[in-house]
Amino acid sequence: MKKYTLLCDLLSPIHIGVGDEIDPLTYIIEGENLYKISLKDFVSNMNNDTREKFENLINKNDLIGMRSFITETIDIDRDSSYSVAVDPTVRNLYAAKIDDIQNQLLINLFIRTEHDERPLIPGSSIKGAIRTAIVSELAKASNLPKPKNSREESQFESKVLGYKDGKDDPFRGIKIRDAFLEKNSTIIRQVINVSKDGVEEGALKVNDIQMIYEVTHSMISGRLVNFETELLIDESLFSAGFLSKNLALNDIIRSCTKFYQPKILEEHEKFYKGSCSEPCSKQLIETPLDGHSLLLRVGRFSGVESVTLDKYRNPKPFGNKNIWGTTRNLAEGLYPMGWLKINILEK
Repeated sequence: MKKYTLLCDLLSPIHIGVGDEIDPLTYIIEGENLYKISLKDFVSNMNNDTREKFENLINKNDLIGMRSFITETIDIDRDSSYSVAVDPTVRNLYAAKIDDIQNQLLINLFIRTEHDERPLIPGSSIKGAIRTAIVSELAKASNLPKPKNSREESQFESKVLGYKDGKDDPFRGIKIRDAFLEKNSTIIRQVINVSKDGVEEGALKVNDIQMIYEVTHSMISGRLVNFETELLIDESLFSAGFLSKNLALNDIIRSCTKFYQPKILEEHEKFYKGSCSEPCSKQLIETPLDGHSLLLRVGRFSGVESVTLDKYRNPKPFGNKNIWGTTRNLAEGLYPMGWLKINILEK
């Protein structure tokens, strides 16, 4: 294995989740923090009288009563599994809506392992972003026709990479290790959906969609977070000809630079120029790179242009709309999401 150290700087807030949402029956917000409740510990630690009251609320399906009961009864130190900082906007929303049965106050948490409370950056997320860039570059060079149906779409990537099945997929020779972030690397924030439709030049229209996510701190939000992981390239697999294509470090750097750098510039011009997000977007544009560094976009809210192939992009929007790429999702309504810089050191 050829081994490289990846020194990763989170340029903008990132959310990587597993799709699970929690509600106020499994968390409380107290002070400046959210506490993730272990319901198993909470119930098992009740005395008989307390458990009977709680069961009565459950039988009545009294959700507001259950929320209040948990808030008033829980022993945070004993019954919570971990805590996360909460932005003031979300704290105020929680205080205003905790007694509103119409508001579920759903929160999407960052991925963690079962036995570790630290947020996790899966190596597969980084590898997937690299794969998108390489496949996009190879697809453009191949001049293959656009897929006409779902069957052709499912076979398109294997045609581009030239493999017959997973055994000779060239990305078998690329491995990236998972990495843990420090416990204080994330915060609960609102994510605001914005568009340019029907507003004056330089303004962003806020669309009324309530989204609350645990995201990382970052350079543009005022607190740089970094982590270290490892890239392994199995040169024996490539040199023996077991895989359909040879992939080297230079291929990764070149493809990611050609794919992701234009995305930052295009998004700035289309959405953020002249808006309240322009200073943050400029910071991203001005990120210095050299021959041993690259940009990637990972996680939720990366934007359709960053997760689909140039020239072959064919997203399928929800509903009956035939348009895509007309909105963006900003942490706290300011910060574009998903960007990280990777510096590569050979071991």
